[in-house]
Amino acid sequence: MTNPLKIIQHKLDQIAMYRSVTLALLFIVVCSFGLSFAEILFYSPTQLALSLLLCLAIALPVNILFAKLLKIPANHESAVITALILFFLFLPPQNLDEAMWLAVATAVGVASKFILAWRKQHVFNAAAIGAVAVSLPYFLEAPWWVATPPLFIPLVIAGIAVVTKVRKWTPVLTFILVALLVFIYEELKFGSDVLTATETFFLSWPALFLAFFMLTEPFTLPGTKKFQVAYAAIVGFLSSTAIFVPFFAMTPELALVVGNLVFFPATLTQKLYLTFKEKNLVAKNTWEFIFDKPADMHFKAGQYLEWTVPHNKQDTRGQRRYFTIASAPEESIIRLALRVEEEKGSTYKKELMELQPGEQIIASQRAGDFLLPKDATKPISMVAGGIGVTPFLSHLAHAEATNRPSDINLYYCNNTSSDIAYSDVFKKYQDSLKFKVINVLGKETNPLYETGYINADMIKKHNPDYLERIWYLSGPPRMVDSYSQLLREMKVPNKQIKKDFFPGLA
Repeated sequence: MTNPLKIIQHKLDQIAMYRSVTLALLFIVVCSFGLSFAEILFYSPTQLALSLLLCLAIALPVNILFAKLLKIPANHESAVITALILFFLFLPPQNLDEAMWLAVATAVGVASKFILAWRKQHVFNAAAIGAVAVSLPYFLEAPWWVATPPLFIPLVIAGIAVVTKVRKWTPVLTFILVALLVFIYEELKFGSDVLTATETFFLSWPALFLAFFMLTEPFTLPGTKKFQVAYAAIVGFLSSTAIFVPFFAMTPELALVVGNLVFFPATLTQKLYLTFKEKNLVAKNTWEFIFDKPADMHFKAGQYLEWTVPHNKQDTRGQRRYFTIASAPEESIIRLALRVEEEKGSTYKKELMELQPGEQIIASQRAGDFLLPKDATKPISMVAGGIGVTPFLSHLAHAEATNRPSDINLYYCNNTSSDIAYSDVFKKYQDSLKFKVINVLGKETNPLYETGYINADMIKKHNPDYLERIWYLSGPPRMVDSYSQLLREMKVPNKQIKKDFFPGLA
């Protein structure tokens, strides 16, 4: 029976990352207006509309202004997301003074992405720093009106969609657990009981909104899981504790800003301008794009970047995508490989195909834990579906450059032999590494290759020692989930199954 959650996740994977966050926030906006019309919310539809328009009317011009002044591409959707978050943090203004503070918070938040930046990358969550800029010096604490019982269900629905999309359940659940425990402890000190404190936390405390929409912001979230967990735990603690009350009020937005600052070294990323060199057709509908590698660029084999291709008349999927770096850290170039189907491709891919030598794109948000094991002698099996082979290209090039002694093999799944990319590269690695490739074709019978889908018999045939191996899976989410389940059924320990982060097909 098909898992409904997997169906939902597959649908979410068709939506670009930033667009999914925008749509989730707009869903809560629509619900808040509906509740307002039904007189369930205290605020009138007119008050909500004026507050929303004010946030957007400030955010977009400020974003355009700073982009023009600094001569960098403007990401309007990012400004819209900041505006929508601040709309939910501050009460609808009742007078000009309140409208001014909301406008200041929005302007500071959007401007912070350009001003409070390191290596062209913003340091703080924009909405949080905007709220802190108003609340800290003027004692106008953001009330986070989104944390109200009538909006609980819409918030949870939208939040689950976002976290499912970005695959950040580990830090989100860590944050919620720590924040809840600290909140209950603080409430018990004031005579409350566990049940009442828990109800208050989920229905009237801003923890869920912060966790779903602000903690998960990719630019300020550390790039590896262990730092993400530590970051989430500290922000969770700070957002609920009262230990600072004798000196000042630790608000949720300030807790996030402090977390951004403390974990800045672990988050340390940069915005890189990559100069295009050439493109090569490496398989049917599969292209490799080669860029000069900046001298100060550092990454680990298997990590990914957010690749931005600025262009006009972009479609609804936007100008940003996440792709794994297909080259190794030791190479002097940066490789990007992806499928491009001309007849139904996005404006993003069409613009990428039209790049001319010397033109630039933007790369940022280096992250990922899909790394080779520290023990270089561990035997490894890789399973790739289509263009999911890219992290393994980086792994293998790195293994060759570092003389890694591991026994490595690759199950490479494609529909037909014409879809197989980098055959010559894999042949080279068979000569230079302890490596073999097992091509598996789903829609073609070829005596040189395996046919159909990977199964237990196929694995036992090529890897009798499969229980000792570390298994790396990369490709479409359904394929990764299916083969992960197969390996677990074969009693491969879960800790020996590594799955690549796959943020979407769009």
